[in-house]
Amino acid sequence: MKTVLDEFGERLIRNARDVPIRQFDATVSGHMKDAESKQLYQELSVLPPKQLELVRKIFIRAVDETLHHVLRTFEQNKDLDIVTTSSDGTKVSLTDKSDGLSGELYTEDGWIAKFSQYR
Repeated sequence: MKTVLDEFGERLIRNARDVPIRQFDATVSGHMKDAESKQLYQELSVLPPKQLELVRKIFIRAVDETLHHVLRTFEQNKDLDIVTTSSDGTKVSLTDKSDGLSGELYTEDGWIAKFSQYR
C-alpha cells in the first residue's frame, strides 16, 4: 500500500515531469501540430543526433531542477504547505511526513526512480 507521500510523488512525477518530457519528445520528433512546436521542430531538426540528445538532457535537468526548487520552497517556508487527504479522510501535511520533500525525488528509491517513465 502506498503512503500519502508516495501517492503525491507519483502524481507529481507523472504529471509535472513525464508529461513535459513526453511533449518535448513529441515536439522534436515532429508530432506536435501547433505552430510554436512546428517552428521549434524545424529549428531543432538541423542538429546532429548527439547535440539533440544533449538538448534533451538539459531539458530534463531543467524540469528536475524546477521540481526540486518548488518542493524546496515548501520545505523552507513554514507558511506554505502541501496538504492532502488520506484514505480515512484525515488531512495530512506532506511537508510534515517527509524529512525533505525535494530529496524525495532522488535516489534509487526516490519518486523519479519509482514512478517516472524517463529515468
